[in-house]
Amino acid sequence: MTDPRLAKIRADLLAAPYHLCTSKAELLTEHLAAHSPRRKRLGPLRHLHVRAWKKSVTKQSHGVPGPRWAATVHDGLLGLYERIEHETPASRLRLLGEGLAHVLGHTALVAYPGELIVGNAGSHRISAPLHPDYGGLLLLDEMESLDRREQNPIGRSQAQVELVRDKLAPFWFDRSVLSQAARYSSNPALAEQLVDGSEFILTQVAGISHVTPDYPAVIREGLRGVHQRLVAAHAELAEGDPRHAFYEAAETAVSGAIHLGTRWRDHLEQEAERETDPVRRAELSQLADVFLVVPEQPAQTLHQALQSIWIAHVALHQESFQHGISFGRMDQYLQPLYAADLAAGRITRDQAVVLLGCFLAKAAELLPLFFDRATEYFSGLSSASGITLAGRDADGGDAVNEITWLFLEAYDQLRLRQPNLHVRVHECCDPAFLQRCADVIAGGGGMPALFNDEGIVEALVSEGIPRSEAMDFAIVGCAEWGVPYRSFPCAGAVFVNLPHALLNALQADHEDMDAVLAALRRSIRELVAVASEGNNAIERAHAEHRPTPLLSALVGGCIGAGKDVTSGGATHDTSGLQGVGLADVVDSLVAVHRAIFSEGWLDWTELRAALDSDLADDELRHRLRDLPRYGEDDALASHYAQEVSTIFSSEVRALRNERGGRYSPGFWTMTTHQGFGRRTGALPSGRRSGEPLSNGVSPALGAERRGPTAALCSVSAVAPVGNGYVLNTKLSPDLVAKEGIVPALIRGFFAQGGLQLQVNVLDAQQLLDARANPELYRDLVVRISGYSAYFNDLTEALKDELIARAQHTC
Repeated sequence: MTDPRLAKIRADLLAAPYHLCTSKAELLTEHLAAHSPRRKRLGPLRHLHVRAWKKSVTKQSHGVPGPRWAATVHDGLLGLYERIEHETPASRLRLLGEGLAHVLGHTALVAYPGELIVGNAGSHRISAPLHPDYGGLLLLDEMESLDRREQNPIGRSQAQVELVRDKLAPFWFDRSVLSQAARYSSNPALAEQLVDGSEFILTQVAGISHVTPDYPAVIREGLRGVHQRLVAAHAELAEGDPRHAFYEAAETAVSGAIHLGTRWRDHLEQEAERETDPVRRAELSQLADVFLVVPEQPAQTLHQALQSIWIAHVALHQESFQHGISFGRMDQYLQPLYAADLAAGRITRDQAVVLLGCFLAKAAELLPLFFDRATEYFSGLSSASGITLAGRDADGGDAVNEITWLFLEAYDQLRLRQPNLHVRVHECCDPAFLQRCADVIAGGGGMPALFNDEGIVEALVSEGIPRSEAMDFAIVGCAEWGVPYRSFPCAGAVFVNLPHALLNALQADHEDMDAVLAALRRSIRELVAVASEGNNAIERAHAEHRPTPLLSALVGGCIGAGKDVTSGGATHDTSGLQGVGLADVVDSLVAVHRAIFSEGWLDWTELRAALDSDLADDELRHRLRDLPRYGEDDALASHYAQEVSTIFSSEVRALRNERGGRYSPGFWTMTTHQGFGRRTGALPSGRRSGEPLSNGVSPALGAERRGPTAALCSVSAVAPVGNGYVLNTKLSPDLVAKEGIVPALIRGFFAQGGLQLQVNVLDAQQLLDARANPELYRDLVVRISGYSAYFNDLTEALKDELIARAQHTC
C-alpha cells in the first residue's frame, strides 16, 4: 500500500510539465561577465565572429559540417582572444569557483507540497537545465520551437529564447567546451565525424557526468569538514605554487554550497511562518531545524543525512550536466544513522520508508537537455543517477541490511523512472532478499538491475584496482562498475560503432577466419584510436576551460593532489569507451565462417554485392538469418563473442586518456544502437541497412529463438570488462510472477560468469495501447539500456523496438 504522502508526490511529479531552466546559465554568465570584461576594441571582430559561429553551430546541430577553413579561423581567433585578454587556466578556475558560489547564492528556492527532502536543481518541478558553458548552445536553433518539437517538447518562455540568443550565445560562443574542444585535436576530420554520428559519439562535450562523489564524507564530516581539509592542504603550499588556484576555487565553491544550506534554513523558516496548515507548518519548521546542522556539519540522523546528500547533489548539478552523477552504496553508509534513530526512538520503519521515498522522488525531477538530433542516441530523458544496494562487506559477509529492504519498499511505492536502483548479488545472497528483488521487478520498469559481485570484483582487479577497493564497488549511472567516491571514471565518454569497423574489415578478401579477425582488430584499433583522440581533445578543453572545483572537492585524491578532477586529481582516473553492436558483429562473423569458409555457398564478391544491394535477395537474406545466432547458446557464436569482446577490450585498454589514466572498455549503448543503426549499411548477419543495432551485450532483435536461458549462456562468453555491460532480457509478466523463476535465472547466469542482468517485463498489447493513447499511460516505465524511462518520452523508433521485443516469443 502506497503511503498517502508518497502517492501525492508521485502524482504531482507525473502531472508536472517539462520546462527549460536557464537559471544557472543566466546567473553564471552574469557573474563571469561582470568579472571578466572583454576589451572594447575587439567588439566589431567578436560581433562578426559570433554571427559566423551561430550559423556554424546551427549547421552542426542539423548534421551539416562547416568548411574546415572556417574551423581553422575560429580556432585562431580563440587563441588571439586569450592572448589579448591574458586569460589562463588558473584565472578561469578561480572565476568558475566564484561563479558557482554566485549561482548557489542566488538560485531560487522552492519547497514543494508534502516533501520532506527539499532542494530544487531547477526553476521548475521538472527542469531541463541549459549549460551553455558545455554543449548547451547546440540547442540555439531549436529555441523558438523547443516547446513544439515532435520529440520531447520542453516548455520555454519567449524571454528565455531571447536570453539564449542575445546574452548567452554571445558570451559563451568562444568560452564553452563545445567551442574550444577542436583546438586540442590534431584530427582535421573530427568535426565532420562528430556531426556525422556514424562511427562514434563523444559525449563529454555536454558536460562532466558519470561519477560517484564522496557523499559519505559529506554526511560524515559535513561540508565544513571538507572545507577544513582544503584549507589545511592549501596552507602547506609554498608561495608561487600553481596549485593555489585549485584550492582557492574549491574553498570558494564549498563555501557556496554551505551558504546554500543556510539560505534553505532561512527560506523554510519564512515558509513556516506563512503556512496556514498547522501540520505542514510543523514539518517546515522541522525541516528548517535539519538545516541548522547540515550540510555544514556532520549528519546525526537519517533525515539529516538524506538532506545533506541531496543539497550537495543539487549544488553539483548547478556546476555540471545532468547525467550519471550517482550516490554509491547508500544502504551501507546510511544504516548506522538509521539504527541509531531506531534505538533512540526517533523514527519508525514506515517513517524511514517515507523519507527514502521523498529522496527518490527528488532524483526524478531532473532532465538532461538534448538537442533534437542527439535524442535518437540518448532517448528517454534519463539523468541516470544510480543507487547501489546489497552485495558484500569488506570481510566478504552479506551486506544486506534494513535500509536495503526499505529502499526496495520505497521504490515499489513510487515506481518513477529514476534514480536507477542497482543490486549487487553474491553466491551466498539471502534467497528471501533475491525473491523480493524479483517481486519488485515483476511490477515492471526494469528495476532493480542485478550485478554479479564475484565476477565484477575480479573484472576490476584485472583492471589494476586493489581487491580491497574492488570489494566496495558501486554502479555509476546506468551499469558502469567501479570504485566509488575516489574515482573520476568519465564512464560514458565514448561510444563506437563496431559493425562500422567490421564493414571496413570486409572490404578485402581474406583467406581464412584468422585473417578476418586480424583485419577486424586493425579496423577496431583505428576506430578507437580516432575516437579516443577526439575525446582527449574534449577532456583537455575541460581541464583548460571548464574545471569543476566543487566536484573535485568531493572526489577522493583531489584535495591531496591539489588538482581538479579534469586535470587528473582523482585517485583513480579512467575514461569509458563503449562498443556498440557486439551481437551484430558476432552474427556476421558466424555468417562469414559458415557461408564462405565452412559451407562455401558464398564468395567474397557475392557477399559484398549482396550487402551493397541491401540484401535485396530475400532468399539469401533469410538463409543468412537462419544461421545460428548469438543468443542461442551456439558454440561457434560463443567463440566469436569471446574473440570480438577480447579484441575490443585489449585495444581499448592500450589507450591513455588526457589525464594520464586508462581507457576502460564496456558494452552498453544508451540508445546509440538506434542512431548508429540508422547510419550503418547491411551486414552479413542478414540485418538490413538502417535497422537498429543490438543493445549492450543483448542478442540482436529476434535472435533469442531458443529462450532466455540460451541467451544468458551466450552472454556468459563475453570477456569481462572494466566499464560495465548491459544485458536486457525480456520476460512475460506471467513468467516473472512465478516465485523462484527470476532468482534461478540470476543465480544460473552469474554462476556461468555473467556480470549484469536487467529484466524488462513487457506486455505487447499494453505497449500498443500506450502508443495509441499516451494520455492514459503517463506513468508507464520501461527499461531501455541500463536505465528506465517513461514510454511516452521515447522516440517512435525506440517504441517500435520495445514493442518488437515484447511481441517476440521464445
